Amino acid sequence: MEKDVTAILRCASERGLPSLLIGGNAVILLGYIRNTVDLDLLLPEQSRSRWLDLLHELGYRFFHGGDAFAQFEPPERSAAPVDLMFVDQATWEKLINGATEMELAGERVLLPRAEYLVALKLHAAMSPTRSKPEVDWEDIRQIVRICSLDPEHESFRSLILRYGSEKALRRIKGFSEK
Repeated sequence: MEKDVTAILRCASERGLPSLLIGGNAVILLGYIRNTVDLDLLLPEQSRSRWLDLLHELGYRFFHGGDAFAQFEPPERSAAPVDLMFVDQATWEKLINGATEMELAGERVLLPRAEYLVALKLHAAMSPTRSKPEVDWEDIRQIVRICSLDPEHESFRSLILRYGSEKALRRIKGFSEK
């Protein structure tokens, strides 16, 4: 899996394709060790066609998607599936602001700020089609713990309420009390 991730990230870098690492690999880079099998990237909508071309050239097959996301099967069973999430330019600029540079599989990646990772996880966990929202909730718990996020801080509280609910806020407050 690592060589496939490296190939994708390296090719994207060589082509100047922007991305933010999200999902399980982002949580791992923050310090929570857990299993993940896919590569999740958040991208500006304007780079969609260039990203789709790259994955096609690398042998990935589109199998599911919509306006905001695209999922790809790898060319080999041992390779990592890829999930792309597309956002408009205003959202991209908000998420890229304050992003942290890290390394994944020997390649440079950018992670959005921790509170934005929580917002993305909340969005996923609240989706009615999500088959395992508890994985997202455990990731949220770990991000809050590792990054010492305070759900009472107004900007973080606002994100929780926007992408979750009052119930989500109470649950996250419980995480930070433990």
